Amino acid sequence: MSELVDAIEYYSEVDIDQFASMPLPFLQQLKGLTVFDIKGADQTRTRVVTTLIHGNEPSGFIACHQWLKSKKKPATNVRIIICNPEAAQTRPIFSNRYLAHSEDLNRFFDDSQSEESYRQHQSVIERAKHIKQCINAVQPEAILDLHNTSGKSAAFGVSVHESEKVLDLVSFFSAKLIYTGLRVGAVMEQDFNAPIVTIECGGANESESHEVAVQGLEQYFSKPDIFDHHAGRVTIYAHPIRVELQQDASVGFSHHCLPTTHITFRADIEELNHQQTTKGEFLGWCNSNKIPLSAIDENGVDRIDELLELRGNSLFAKCDMQLFMVTTVLEIATNDCLFYATKS
Repeated sequence: MSELVDAIEYYSEVDIDQFASMPLPFLQQLKGLTVFDIKGADQTRTRVVTTLIHGNEPSGFIACHQWLKSKKKPATNVRIIICNPEAAQTRPIFSNRYLAHSEDLNRFFDDSQSEESYRQHQSVIERAKHIKQCINAVQPEAILDLHNTSGKSAAFGVSVHESEKVLDLVSFFSAKLIYTGLRVGAVMEQDFNAPIVTIECGGANESESHEVAVQGLEQYFSKPDIFDHHAGRVTIYAHPIRVELQQDASVGFSHHCLPTTHITFRADIEELNHQQTTKGEFLGWCNSNKIPLSAIDENGVDRIDELLELRGNSLFAKCDMQLFMVTTVLEIATNDCLFYATKS
């Protein structure tokens, strides 16, 4: 069984020359949870970045590698935490969200794990615990958690807080923030006594996403003051609803109704990440007289009947809404969620 083995590797700026100048060989040099500590002009403050919590989301990793190899002196101390290189190293490279026979690391950062959960997922829970310890140890003034979306998408931020400092952090990468009360056990939900935000840099296989990460990280590391009142640049999308398959339901993506799945979304459904979905928008087909989806809000209420409707076997939007993180990756759509939605 594959598992995460924790012996944290720490490196400083004097160690950077031993690492490869290109991202792929650099990835292969990492043995597990890896921390880079770089001294800044102001050594009384520290900024933290976590990246590669998911092995198939490379933009943050690429941006951190490029910045490390540039040997620039940051405005403050910097701690870069490369969280799960083992998953990224598993073939196909940068394709596996987590190790085989393991679980999603970004669901285990809560301290409230049961004894049974700990027995079943010990290595993942320990990795999450050590990542939190690496963050808390430096008492950071801010934390960024860099990710990619599973489908094609523009960049956006996600946070459980709506503070001016959170909006300032998002503004380095995007003009959109999803403000959510949903809890899944992610690192951004934890209290580090500092503003923390997840940045979804865009699709994992898009060069624009890597550039978003590179440019945003450059500002985050180089600016003496990152809380400089740029919050007004960011539009807030509040209270997303998480849309998932109901138990045992199957999904497909096609230009026509698939007879082998319970629900078929149209083949270009990921395009809705880039635009508002209006009431009456055609979304797909359903081989059932009931939509086999749930849409759980922050209070645990299923609101699928407010979002979607069936006309015959065709599926339509029942209201104006903005969709986020729509994916056609079957493994993620089946085992995690199909998309998030905010009602307009």
